[in-house]
Amino acid sequence: MNHILLTTDENFAQHCGVCIVSLLKNNPQSEFAITVAAMGLSELSQVRLHQCVDAFTNGTLKLVEFAEEALEPFPQIGGYRKNIYLRLWVDEFFAPDVERVLYLDVDTLVVDSIEELFTDNAQDFVVGAVDIPFADSHNRCHLPLEYGYFNSGVLLFNVARWRTEHCRDQLLDFLIKNQDIALNPDQDALNGVFYRDRVVLDSIYNVITPYFRRTDYRKLGDQELDRIRRDAKIIHFNGLARPWFYSCNHPYQRKYFEYLELTPWREFTPPDKSFYTLIKKRLRVLLGKESFIQLSNIKGV
Repeated sequence: MNHILLTTDENFAQHCGVCIVSLLKNNPQSEFAITVAAMGLSELSQVRLHQCVDAFTNGTLKLVEFAEEALEPFPQIGGYRKNIYLRLWVDEFFAPDVERVLYLDVDTLVVDSIEELFTDNAQDFVVGAVDIPFADSHNRCHLPLEYGYFNSGVLLFNVARWRTEHCRDQLLDFLIKNQDIALNPDQDALNGVFYRDRVVLDSIYNVITPYFRRTDYRKLGDQELDRIRRDAKIIHFNGLARPWFYSCNHPYQRKYFEYLELTPWREFTPPDKSFYTLIKKRLRVLLGKESFIQLSNIKGV
């Protein structure tokens, strides 16, 4: 049984459902115990998330209502809501015998098998994560230049070490001491504390938005960019590339809506959908002004 953690609130419940459906649909040979830790989730959304899982035979769902007062020691940084810290309680959401947990941001799609993340033999790590190419956050996070700076939207947790080494307390200490410079609170803290105890995951497990833009990451070379796009397993709609907005031209937007159709939120209509927005989208492509590439082969069944 593979263990998955997602965190959400009412605003992102729909996207959580879409993520779950993409996971179960594209991993039919794997079994998943999915835990969703939530704050302020309505009864209707709870029912709908269960329906997302019940539509498949390879998953179970446990919903955990997180107590907001547990977040009080953690600093409020920038415009981030404190619920971004929920993933740090991973050791309390799972039984003591669970060794490995994959955390997914709910703005991700799983478009291929991720079984290898659970079957490789790596043991000497606290977290596994994917580097952000050319990141310049090292000084801010007290991170030596020889280490990469990773994105925290997909995290492979070694839960045993997380528990025995009191990792959440280490992160809280970092955040309290560095709250003036931690622009990306949990991500900066995870990098600043665990850079020596991290296994580097292949970029295909967290294909962030810049990989699909025409000019970003060109220094990686066409061969590497083509490989990551071709072999992508987890798509991450980070930044401003939100596929649930009609104006978005991310090449995986269509897949988001295909999986949405398999959820109880299928009646959703993008708030910006209009004939005017449609014309703008098409003109951006026709005039060569669209920053996203167009892919002929989109992964995911």
